[in-house]
Amino acid sequence: MDINEHTSGKVKQEDKLGIFKLSMIWAGFPFILAITITGSVFAINSTPSTAVLAIIIGSLIMFIYVGMLGEIGWKEGRSFAQIAEAIFGREGYKLIAGLLSVLVLGWFTINTAMPAEIMAASFHLPYWSISVLLGAVFVLITVYGIKGMNLISNISVPFFIVLLFIAFIMIVSHNLSGNIVHAHVGNNTMTFSEVLAGVLASFADSGTLAPDFNRWAKDRKTSWIAVFSAFPVGFGIAMIAGVLFTVLLSDKGLVFDKPFQTSNPIGYMILTGGGALTFAVLVAAINQGSNATHCLYNSGVGFSKLFGKRYALTTSIIGILGIIIAATGVWALLIDWLKIIGVLVPPIGAVIIVSYYTGIYNKRSSHSFLDGNKKWHKYPWIALIIGWISGFIVNFTLLGTIIPVPVASFFVSLVIIYFASKKIRKNSLTNRMA
Repeated sequence: MDINEHTSGKVKQEDKLGIFKLSMIWAGFPFILAITITGSVFAINSTPSTAVLAIIIGSLIMFIYVGMLGEIGWKEGRSFAQIAEAIFGREGYKLIAGLLSVLVLGWFTINTAMPAEIMAASFHLPYWSISVLLGAVFVLITVYGIKGMNLISNISVPFFIVLLFIAFIMIVSHNLSGNIVHAHVGNNTMTFSEVLAGVLASFADSGTLAPDFNRWAKDRKTSWIAVFSAFPVGFGIAMIAGVLFTVLLSDKGLVFDKPFQTSNPIGYMILTGGGALTFAVLVAAINQGSNATHCLYNSGVGFSKLFGKRYALTTSIIGILGIIIAATGVWALLIDWLKIIGVLVPPIGAVIIVSYYTGIYNKRSSHSFLDGNKKWHKYPWIALIIGWISGFIVNFTLLGTIIPVPVASFFVSLVIIYFASKKIRKNSLTNRMA
């Protein structure tokens, strides 16, 4: 298969994409059931108003964060791993690109397993066979590259819009006989800070890999509009839909505190049976498949650069590994591990953003740093490690109830690398004058 995803070089101008195609690719990433369920969880564990406020603010923060990283990808025409190599060093970048590639491979596994479980339970089929079948389809789509991302997004986005519309019409029209008990949504176990941290962490890893997609943008406007279609639009709408659906279930006197089972739009439609069940299961597979393929794409691009292998071959191999993990049920163990995203990933984005926009990243070659073309670049790593330590301190203390963990770890690394960049520029100027 002649698929060139430019994992080692720049995307050529003639290969780049326009606003509509790239926007659909981005919209199809976070506009999914899992994000809707996440909104429900936040509403239940805080209050609907707290959840909505945190979602709106978090979506706007993500727009700025992802947009800035996406612009770097557009300007350089290079992937996240290629950009990370110039900033963290010829050897140091391998830990960064490897970490992000593993994290998103984990999300590919989870988003393959979720629709497989839904389909298996709905049609009384063996789970392992459905997970293998869905996984194989997702891998084939991903191997097709950026064109595959556009294809599945073009199907997933309108289908999920229709499903949400139908689900809301059904719940609003739902009539119950007998005594109806109206429950109060929200137990206030999560503070606003904790909900905001959850909103940011729910897409921090994939958002940080924005250059993988935005290197395909034809111009700056395309890059920013494409990101806007995901944050705040797709991401925010999907998550707020979860909050609204939870409130409506409560108002109807129905069970609302089981978002991973029947208390979500797809679960509710499956419970009603008939044609609604079939349509909901189909959309679940396509919708979660859109996110699964995007995550596998990020992972494939990263590992292709790391191993110096062709994109199609690398993606096929790691995709098969993800399918095996999904089919055996081991994927369930990944969920708690992926909670480290809020601590580990934002500082990486902070270091890359400051390093690039302060000019200590050499834009001409994309393969050097002003402290030398070394295996490890000390200042980015110092900023990163201190940011990680700060994030863990906030996460495991009461500070986490006041300060969102991703925000804390991000700003600590940002401040350190900013002052380090001033030192690097000063040293560079001194050396030139000597």
